[in-house]
Amino acid sequence: MAITREKKQNILKDLADKFSQAKAAILVDFNKLSVAKTMELRRLLKQIGAEYKVAKKTLINRILKSGDYKGVNLDELKTQVGVVFSYDDPVPAASSIFKFSKISAKGGNETLKILGGFLGFHWQEREKVIALAQLPSREILISRVVGAVAAPLSGLVTVLSGNMRNLINLLNNIKK
Repeated sequence: MAITREKKQNILKDLADKFSQAKAAILVDFNKLSVAKTMELRRLLKQIGAEYKVAKKTLINRILKSGDYKGVNLDELKTQVGVVFSYDDPVPAASSIFKFSKISAKGGNETLKILGGFLGFHWQEREKVIALAQLPSREILISRVVGAVAAPLSGLVTVLSGNMRNLINLLNNIKK
């Protein structure tokens, strides 16, 4: 059934709003994704503040061409394309999609594939999005930085306290 011009305009407006608000937009191939798996993916993404949308490639392509999005032409892709919009931190969304695609691949056939994505207005190839997905969480990265900064300070405290400890041991030995 064909979509009316008015519905297409509403879809275009909705997609344009989502692209403008999103910090990252990750394109995925959902060719053999069942309805149940799609609903599961939507619930998973909603928990982390992301959203999954499906539209015709021509409509998504029109939004990309009208904006400053360069680097990809969806007409060249021979598959169905969905978009995952991440409005906050792009890492959890990329990580969730990556894990979801790995879980669905274990089921026998890979039903969801990452095609690439936009971070801001810059196109990132599939490999870069997967590398982003494999980054540790923000909290873990912050704890690693704090640990790296604190390690030399704790070593300095240990060295300085060692001299005091040796002096006290020397005085205790003299006293005995």
